[in-house]
This record gives sequence, C-alpha cells and structure tokens, in this order.
Amino acid sequence: MEEEDLSERWQSIASIMNRVRDLKNKHKNEDNVTDELNFTKVSADTTDNSGTVNQIMMTANNPENWLSFLLKLEKKGVPQSDISLLNRLIGRYSQAVAALPAEKHSQDESYARILVRFAELKAIQDPEEARDQYHLARLNCKRFAFVHIAFAQFELSQGNVKKCNQLLQKAVECCAAPQEMLEVALQNLHLQKSQLLPDEEKENLPGGFVTGHAGLGFRTPVVKNNFLPGGQGSTPYFQPLTPISASVPSNECIVVKGKLYSVLKQIGSGGSSKVFQVLTKEKQLYAVKYVNLEEADQQTVESYKNEIAHLNKLQQHSDKIIRLYDYEITEQHIYMIMECGNIDLNSWLKKKKTINPWERKSYWKNMLEAVHTIHQHGIVHSDLKPANFLIVDGMLKLIDFGIANQMQPDVTSIVKDSQVGTVNFMPPEAIKDMSSYGENGKTRSKISPQSDVWSLGCILYCMTYGRTPFQHITNQISKLLAIIDPNYEIEFPGIAERDLLDVLKRCLIRNPKQRISISELLTHPYVHIQAHLQTDTNGTTEEMKRILGQLIGLNSPNSISRAARTLYEQCNRGGSLDVSAFVNPDRKRGQRNDGQKCVSQDLSNTFDK
Repeated sequence: MEEEDLSERWQSIASIMNRVRDLKNKHKNEDNVTDELNFTKVSADTTDNSGTVNQIMMTANNPENWLSFLLKLEKKGVPQSDISLLNRLIGRYSQAVAALPAEKHSQDESYARILVRFAELKAIQDPEEARDQYHLARLNCKRFAFVHIAFAQFELSQGNVKKCNQLLQKAVECCAAPQEMLEVALQNLHLQKSQLLPDEEKENLPGGFVTGHAGLGFRTPVVKNNFLPGGQGSTPYFQPLTPISASVPSNECIVVKGKLYSVLKQIGSGGSSKVFQVLTKEKQLYAVKYVNLEEADQQTVESYKNEIAHLNKLQQHSDKIIRLYDYEITEQHIYMIMECGNIDLNSWLKKKKTINPWERKSYWKNMLEAVHTIHQHGIVHSDLKPANFLIVDGMLKLIDFGIANQMQPDVTSIVKDSQVGTVNFMPPEAIKDMSSYGENGKTRSKISPQSDVWSLGCILYCMTYGRTPFQHITNQISKLLAIIDPNYEIEFPGIAERDLLDVLKRCLIRNPKQRISISELLTHPYVHIQAHLQTDTNGTTEEMKRILGQLIGLNSPNSISRAARTLYEQCNRGGSLDVSAFVNPDRKRGQRNDGQKCVSQDLSNTFDK
C-alpha cells in the first residue's frame, strides 16, 4: 500500500514539473527519455542509458542501484572540465534524490553518498545551491561522519573556518561514526591545513569518497609579466588566491585588449567563470570576470553575451546597475572589466546577526530602483537573489544578467525555454506553467515582471526574518509543491514595522495579476516615510518639547540608542511617543527641579522662532 501511495505521489509531481513523459507507456525507446529533472540549465541527452534509469525506477529503486549507475556515468569524463557532463550528472543526481524518499533511506550509506556527491557537483556550478544540498545531506544522514566532514570541508573552502569548526563539533555531539575520522578532521583544522582529511586517511571514506579534492578546479588563463601566451596557471576552485598587497606587483596578470591588470585575489567563482580583483598601473581597482568558453555549449556562450549586452544598455540609465568598463570576446574566453564592489548581499546577510531597519529599507529601495530600470527597458531578470546584488560604497547594485530575457514592446509576459532560477526565490508561475514543450523539446515557463516582484519579496523576507519563506522545507519536491499550493499559508511573524509587513504580504501573492508592481512598491509608504499631517501645530510643538526633554535625561550612549529604537518602533505602530522608561528616576526629578525648565524655555524659544 505504501508503494502505491509513493507511486501516485511521484506521478503527480512528474505531471506538475513536466519532467518525465509517461515513462511506462510512451517512452519505451531509450532515445526519447527526458534528462532534465534538475533546476539548472541542463540540456537533454539521449545517450545516458535512459533504459537503465527506467529499470531502476520501475523495479528496486534503491540507493545501491542508483549509486552504481551514477558512478559509472562519472567515469565518462571529468565534470570539472566537461560542462556538458557536469550538467548531465547534476540532472541524474537530482533525479536520484527526487526518486529516493529520505524518510526511507536516511540510514542507508549509499543514499548519504548520493546526497554528498550531488552537493559536491552543485558546488562547481553554484556554491549557494550546494550549501542547501549539504544542509539536506546533514539533516537526513547525520549518522555518517563523512557527510559532516564533506559539509565542513566545503565551508572551509569558502573561508568559513568558524562554521567548519561548528559543523565538526556538532558531528561529534550527535555521535556520527566513525568518531576517529572526525577527530582527524578537527585536528587538521586546528593545524590550519587546507584539507580536513590527508591523503593517507581518504581511503577511510566509504567507497573512496573524497571531500574537497583538488580536482574541483578550472584552468584560468593568466600570464606572467613577460606576457608569454603559454604562461597559464591553475587555481583550485574552492581555494581563493592569496591576497596581494597593492604596493607589491603581482606575479600573475591578465591582459585585456592589450592592457595589463595585476591580479590581487580571486573574489568569486561559479560554473565556467571566475572573478578576480585586479589593479591597474594607475592603482585603480577593478573586477575582472573571466569565462572559459572552450567547453561551454552555445546556450552558455549566449547567456554571457546576453549579460554584456544588458549591462551596456542599462548602466547609462541607472547607477544601481553594475558598471561594465570594457570586455573582450574570443572563441576561447570572455573577459569583462567591471566595477569592483565590497561584498555581495548574500555574503553580507550571512555576516549580519541583526539588520538595521534603515539599512534594510535603503537596500530595498536600491533593489527596487535597479529592477524598475530593467523593466522599463523590457527586461525580466527571472533569477533575482541576494547574490545578484553587490554592495558598492554603501549602495546595492544589480549584477549578473546571464538568464535575463528581453520582452517585446506591448507584450506583458514571455515564455522561457527550460526552467531557471533558484528554488528559494522562484515564483509560483515559473513552476506551474511548465506544462508545455518548446520546439527544442525543453520545458517552457511563463514569466513576467511580476515574477521578479516575487523574488524581491523573498529577498526582503530573508532580510526581515533571516530565511526565505520556504527555506525550512528541505525536500525540494515538497518545497516546489508548497510554493504553488494556494492553501499553504506563508508565515508572517509579527513585526513592529506595519508598512514592511504590508510590502511582504503584497509581494508574496501567488497570483501574479494580484501581486503588487514595482511602480507601486516605489511609492509605498515603507519606502517613502510620509509625515502624518497634524492639524494642531501647537500640539506637535509641545510633543516635541516633551520628547526632547526626556532625551536630555539620558547619559549613556546605549540608553540613547535604545530610546531611539523605541521611538522608531512607536512611530511605526502609530502610538504615542514616550521614552521616559529609559530615564533614571533620580535624574528625572533633578532635571524637573533644576535645569529642565531652562532647557524647555530655550526649546520653546527655538520653536517659537
């Protein structure tokens, strides 16, 4: 009975996602099985032994068979250098994870290995999505030490030493086995080694699984100072270059259109691209985005050309769009000379324990202005997330237009080939409308400017509550179903800022026709603080005198800060303003008897003037 229920659930999911076309009745021919079961730009490949996949799913459907098939598939090449293979592998691993219920296989070592390897492959494309997969693996398979070590190694590779240590300590606390493996990892972390498990310990991992191995890298064309074209270096994907002092010339340089840029450090990476912070002879800082096109498919090449075209078009219309100063395109690579920022919004959010309301409001307005600009020029981004915004001198700027789409005049929506976007920020219509195929056989989804509003709402939700609306749902299929289910209520815990709560609720309406627009958001009271009209001017003056009199009674900077926060919250609630609770009683009596009358008189004279 349980198997029948599971089969019905799978068929329902498959029909919604349009990933598998009637595997049993319509696709007995191996060449017609769809390979796209993940949410990345994966091209269908009919040479991946689809018959084997069908057999696994229709018979045993167990982790052992899946893992055996997946490991054989990996032997066909090196996913770090073969983007096509990487996409196929991610698609197959995604299919395996979707087909294997966690509640049934959480104690299975092969299932744990599938989850870990899936996360490792995702890390080559998108570290943020990889982190979600590592969380999933650790949540479902916490008994296996290698799962925790893999996650910890990933965080270490991202420079998060504290997080790495926390993961290993929690693994010890939950008695993950073998404990000896965790002890070795902790010891190597304290010795500041880049690998938690040395080579001689790697065989202890089940099946030779290796976390954070050096193979996860791309060759980055750099030239020595003698400009020899053969001077190429190799940089591990997970290990940024050591920062170089601006006063010391770098041994690694990049030449774009004949101009020399000294590499200071690597500041980003993902897929087939890397981003470096560079310095010119004039001591000007830039960011250089390098894209390796040697193994890229046509869709990837077009996405980067698309990004260049959008940046060239939009940067002159808004200072909230990242600046592109120059670029170079060859058959082998793309170089983009761009404005260098301080930190992306995603990294900033991770470092912030609490967010100042004024910072949140300021960044929100920056995001709205940037997206409003692209919408005015007929562009739908379709993949907005915190990592797509860069903080430059205290201002948020929109970056990364790789999968943005141009809308034609007088058209309110467009249909995209294949599903794109990050699940935690994906609008319902991008999922529900994936019920048809384009001419190229890929699934299609209908999006509009309102789709970007939903994604922005998810970002603001994260800035308010510390997580996205559906982030707590770890199963990807369940998450997708919750996003499109009108009966699944999104939680909006109470907050002091009523206007902020109103914005969140109106952005996260599932029906895009009922969702608030960017233009409306730009005029919303949350963005523009409107003074309440007071008919009684004398009453307003007296109120101000009273508040200022209370503030005078505060000596401690901390008390002043707390009082200011309280006034802000009271103002948002629309209640009366009062900070007397922060004033020392003795101080209040002394002020009332001595100096406060004089101060009040001075204030009165000031307002009278």
